[in-house]
Amino acid sequence: ELGWISKVYVNRPAVVRHAEQIKKWRTVKGNWQAAWLLKAVTCIDLTTLSGDDTPSNVQRLCFKAKHTIREDLLKALDMHDKGITAAAVCVYPARVSDAVNTLKAAGCNIPVASVAAGFPSGQTPLETKLTEIRLAVEYGAREIDIVISRSLVLTGQWEGLYEEIRLCRAACGEAHMKTILATGELGSLANVYKASMIAMMAG
Repeated sequence: ELGWISKVYVNRPAVVRHAEQIKKWRTVKGNWQAAWLLKAVTCIDLTTLSGDDTPSNVQRLCFKAKHTIREDLLKALDMHDKGITAAAVCVYPARVSDAVNTLKAAGCNIPVASVAAGFPSGQTPLETKLTEIRLAVEYGAREIDIVISRSLVLTGQWEGLYEEIRLCRAACGEAHMKTILATGELGSLANVYKASMIAMMAG
């Protein structure tokens, strides 16, 4: 039941005030700062999404994902044996096999993520989006980053958005799915909130 979604209101001045306050919060210093930065590295997907990507580009990216921080720096922090790597390597579906094979050959368990569902525009028929997702998983992607159809948000088709995301989630099977909302194209903070809620409800 998505009838409530059309009644959502976002207090923009309050959001702007809170965002300004966040900028003034104290940052962590010293050893804590190093720990936070190391943790941040493990949350990053190293990504190449260029039209001129080749197997060798992807191989270099995989090497960088495994060796994200210089070994001498890790040794200085006594973190050289803690397995600090990037969270994932993210590529287009056509390059998934290259990344999977490279990481496997390196004896590395970093997951391969793939953008899909008509990335970046989302202007692709739903059937094509679902096929692209299934192929990326078949090629070895363990994470799928879908992009929503912004037109569904801008025209208030909330049930349609829910169904699209739900079908994409089903097409992922065992693979983890992340939903890219493209918030800069959604028109308002209320639409961002609505799209976020529907993405979560759809899995």
